Amino acid sequence: MEEKTSVKTVVILGATGSIGTQTVNVIKQLKDYKIVGISFGSNREVAREIISEMNVAYYVSNVELEIGTKLADTEELLKRTTPDIVVSAIPGFEGVKATLTALKYTKRLALATKEALVCAGPFVKALAKERNVEIIPIDSEHSAIFQLYEPHIERILITASGGAVRDIPMEKIGDLTPPDILKHPTWNMGGRITVDSATMVNKFFEVVEAHELFDLPYEKIDVRLNRSSFIHGIVFLKDGVIKIHAGKPDMRIPIAYALTYPERRYESYVAKVEEFDLSLQDVDRERYPLFTYALELAKDNDYLSWRIALNASDEIAVKSFLDGRIRFKDIEEIVRKTVEAVLDMNISVDKIEDVYEIDEMARKIAKNFLKNT
Repeated sequence: MEEKTSVKTVVILGATGSIGTQTVNVIKQLKDYKIVGISFGSNREVAREIISEMNVAYYVSNVELEIGTKLADTEELLKRTTPDIVVSAIPGFEGVKATLTALKYTKRLALATKEALVCAGPFVKALAKERNVEIIPIDSEHSAIFQLYEPHIERILITASGGAVRDIPMEKIGDLTPPDILKHPTWNMGGRITVDSATMVNKFFEVVEAHELFDLPYEKIDVRLNRSSFIHGIVFLKDGVIKIHAGKPDMRIPIAYALTYPERRYESYVAKVEEFDLSLQDVDRERYPLFTYALELAKDNDYLSWRIALNASDEIAVKSFLDGRIRFKDIEEIVRKTVEAVLDMNISVDKIEDVYEIDEMARKIAKNFLKNT
């Protein structure tokens, strides 16, 4: 007699974004996972389709829909549903608050919001430990290291695509336009993360995530380019063994693993041997000056305050670039100036309220620099 599988309930925070919609796609295949609630910004059409097709009971949004039950905020949504799994996929600093709220109402956090660990890593980890919540990363690189991880690690390597500027002559990079930068060579993602891939700020965030998730010093986290994004992560063990996690770039695979861990139940495309691309290249540090700056700063100065400032100013600068108000090369200047201004203040971060205050302050500083750009 076949054992009946219990249905796992899921809430998707940021359901109409790239990660959110791919999570819905995965759950359609898994069958015994039920989406009981979603949050989204203002994308009515996609949200309506998800709620209708997946029979979702509750939603939180800036807009009203004629289907489902709208709730006041994320806390009410999670309190009402107490889901088995929360997929945290809200981009930007708003995702930090949502992630911390989620940790109070679930037993597994499938984490895609980079800013949660970049800006509030110690607080996220402490709350997860206190509430006995599993954090399973969704980022393809961190999912790879998570799957390869064992205590005998000497160091790890995560890969980068190099973004849209990878093959552009250096003298032309500074004046690239938003349409140029949004042409990512391997991934289809949202606006900010695609720009952050071009500056490799996104990869710096991933280094910080790895530092927080796996308790590794920055010196033991390496980054190399893999042009096809076929390699996702490499673990070097102390006995000389090297473990490589590779496969066709498809975010649905790490999403599915975060949902079904420790099992593998999702079926996807299996690459043929002739498609393997295991080539690695050094990161050209002159091509990605903001990545270089942030990584060197992290190795010498692991204060949380400047990480919060970097995220806040990058969010402001990237939006200004996408809106056509500044040039691509201005992003670096605004972020650097904001980070240096916050570092000069020597602010300690002792409680989560400090995180919110520094974020707000850094945004004001960045906007002031924008006026003079």
